[in-house]
Amino acid sequence: MLRRTSLLLCGAAVLTACGTGTAENGPPATLRAGLAAPIGCLDPHQTPQTANLQVSRQFVDSLTDQDPRTGEIVPWLAESWTVDERATRFTFTLRDGVTFSDGAPLDAAAVVANLDDVAALGARSPLGATYLAGYAVATASGPRTVEVRFDTPSAQFLQATSMVTLGMLSPKTLAETPEKRCAGTLTGSGPFVLDAVALNEEVRLTAREGYAWASDLATHQGTPRVRTLVFAIVTDPSARHGSLVSGQLDADLQVLQQDEASFGGDGEGPRLLTGTRPGVVYTLLPNESRPALRDPAVRRAVGLALDRAEFAPLLSAGERPATDVLASTTPGYADRSRDLASDRREAVRLLDAAGLRPGADGVRVSFTLVYSATERYGAVYQLMAQQLAEVGIELRVTPLDDATNSARQSAGDYDFVSWAVTRATRRCWRACTRWRARTRCAAPRRTSWTPRSRRSPRSSPPRSGHGPWTRRRRRSSPAGTASRCSSRLRRSVWRPGCPGCGWTVRAGQSSPTRRWAHDVARLR
Repeated sequence: MLRRTSLLLCGAAVLTACGTGTAENGPPATLRAGLAAPIGCLDPHQTPQTANLQVSRQFVDSLTDQDPRTGEIVPWLAESWTVDERATRFTFTLRDGVTFSDGAPLDAAAVVANLDDVAALGARSPLGATYLAGYAVATASGPRTVEVRFDTPSAQFLQATSMVTLGMLSPKTLAETPEKRCAGTLTGSGPFVLDAVALNEEVRLTAREGYAWASDLATHQGTPRVRTLVFAIVTDPSARHGSLVSGQLDADLQVLQQDEASFGGDGEGPRLLTGTRPGVVYTLLPNESRPALRDPAVRRAVGLALDRAEFAPLLSAGERPATDVLASTTPGYADRSRDLASDRREAVRLLDAAGLRPGADGVRVSFTLVYSATERYGAVYQLMAQQLAEVGIELRVTPLDDATNSARQSAGDYDFVSWAVTRATRRCWRACTRWRARTRCAAPRRTSWTPRSRRSPRSSPPRSGHGPWTRRRRRSSPAGTASRCSSRLRRSVWRPGCPGCGWTVRAGQSSPTRRWAHDVARLR
């Protein structure tokens, strides 16, 4: 429903670090960032939450990285790779000399153990299960050579190796229980090391001495210049804002609209930085196990009753009502405003045809929207409820604490949820530790996507984000290693969507892009 933006607010010290760090002023010894959402699990193999992954990315490296400007997959822990014609066999050659912070070598056996771990977690790794769909086996054919095989073509796997979910953890960490790992018993190969973990309070990391294997995209190679990185969980927006202004925090990662006017007007103090995250924008997602929502006409009526233009006054700087299911920084984005236009007369006709007539109170049907009370879009959800009420749909907007919200969504105890799907990236945090210009701190990562379903359409599938879509592989291997794979992947089989996301993509349409826009963006 909304275009999700990444809001980063750097304090004066961070602006100096990002923009003008020199030998004279030096790096900030400690960087403190305020998170709006509690940290419930730090294990990147398990957690799907962006806030958790933002922390995990600081101590976990990946086999590959992705260029945020071109979408190209580039070397990181893997210095090269090859992909067979069917995209069922991937062979990686690892960098030499990489170690985990506990001293264990990051060799082929460690990579195999990590992939097997994500696969074995199953439902505990909702993102990993999607990335490794069709996973058969990984083998170490040498100390630095890993071969990964899939039972069916895996268009998404190469790009998935750039994600923190498939990042590398020490074999000793993998031997711990999933619960201990969530609580912070974790060791990675990244530039920071977990120092102190108090879930839902604070996570403290320290720079790793001797770190020397950053991604090819990194502008700084070696030990991070920020010595201590602290993520403080401050769920109260007023307290978070006050801490930023007073200097207790250097960054606020979720600034509310009412606080924006206080930043950057006179060139002094903190500044507000915005950047559009790639992926799927905030979208109203139905629980199609509910009788009324099984009917596509009812879902379409919900979409037609919403006037997204009216959301604009409630949005923050850098945000605007959605014009596509994809963010504008995602390859495949197109302006589909016409498909998202409001038509309440048509919505009423569809509801009548579905047999949902107004009762004595004017209500045709009631739905419940559950969401975390820490979300910033409560006012938008209330406006949506008012708009839907005009066609006889009652939307009960229900803010919940994070634990209850997670439990209800996992149990399917809802009619609607609202999600956006993006990727956690260390780009901003690495930028601050590397003294890049502050305008680059919020640089978005670009990705490529391909829809999933059970059948292949005749036309080439469109690109999209997570959930019921699989990433589309770009030609990014060294020259000559996968020259024929790209065209093959454009015809690759669509796969089912992620468990519990509630989206259904109908394959075999003459125009898959338009069909998906209708079935997901407009109808839901």
